[in-house]
Amino acid sequence: MNNLFRVMIVALSILIGMLFTAGYLPRVMPDWVGWLRPEWMLLVCFFWAVEIPERLGLVSVWLCGTLVDVLIGDSIGTNGACLALVSLIGWKLHARVRLYSPAQAVLLIFFLSLGVLCIKALIDNLVNDVSIAPTLIVQAISTGFLWIPISRVLGRVKMRFGIR
Repeated sequence: MNNLFRVMIVALSILIGMLFTAGYLPRVMPDWVGWLRPEWMLLVCFFWAVEIPERLGLVSVWLCGTLVDVLIGDSIGTNGACLALVSLIGWKLHARVRLYSPAQAVLLIFFLSLGVLCIKALIDNLVNDVSIAPTLIVQAISTGFLWIPISRVLGRVKMRFGIR
């Protein structure tokens, strides 16, 4: 398989993460299900930052995050900066994260997502005067627990298409 096809597979996984982030739950779902909404882009970008740190650029992650800001109506640059920070942490820790046990990886993702959610809530509070909700912790927990299935699915995609 050529290199362009591999790049398209990574871009497709990031696009799917964007769609999951921007998607809405059906109206028949109870309100509390929205509290469990994970940070899909954080999971996808962190996975690719750990697995192929030399291929995923900081500018491309920032642009994807800015596109997510446009899609969901956040302040421009908020998701871009947060995803760039998460990817930078993934690049710096990529050798260690590969050796982490699943429990350690879940804890790392929990704290990363909690930090990102707090930064986004603080910016939303300062810019739009929206109160900070305590549901951030539940959202961070659901993001942490989704790390294992997402990393396994994306790991299989990486192996299947020979992404290096």
